[in-house]
Amino acid sequence: MARTADPVAAARAIDDSIRIAAETIGELMEFWNFKPSMGKVWTVLYLCQDPMSAEEIVERTGLSAGSVSMTLNDLQLWGVVHRVRQDGERRRLYAAETDIWAMVTRVFKDRELKLVRRSIQSLSDALAVLEQETLTSDPTVMLRGRFVATRVRQLLDLARTGERLLERLSRSGELDLNPLRSWLDSVRRASLGA
Repeated sequence: MARTADPVAAARAIDDSIRIAAETIGELMEFWNFKPSMGKVWTVLYLCQDPMSAEEIVERTGLSAGSVSMTLNDLQLWGVVHRVRQDGERRRLYAAETDIWAMVTRVFKDRELKLVRRSIQSLSDALAVLEQETLTSDPTVMLRGRFVATRVRQLLDLARTGERLLERLSRSGELDLNPLRSWLDSVRRASLGA
């Protein structure tokens, strides 16, 4: 039979668990190059049954009022926090988006996919330079240019494979790793042939 905890101790344990979860998600967000405060604020809101005011978020996260205000603005722009109106409430209240998969796919579309597409453009530009500007009478320089062009082409193929994976993931929620396996096989074959 489970023991009954003192209500004050139980409430403290819940608050401690929320703090630990918020810190953990903050660290995870920092790993993905988001501000840790974004993870902390979103997590506190996600784990709260009712919408919260900025003041309550400050109290729960230990972040400054200015940091919470800027973070709430950023999170609203990403669509992962929404402003909520409640009858009789004058304060601004906020709630977390609870569809985690929708949030992840939105981030993939809005951030990672754009980054991969910029990488594809840059690698394409580098390859064009290599193909147009490295024809020379010096065989050593020309061989080096061909070698670098081959490797840049492999990186470009990887970026295009990543683009296809991210497009599919953000569109259907499915991740088919066969294109990545094919790319790895082609690189392996190329390195064995070299």
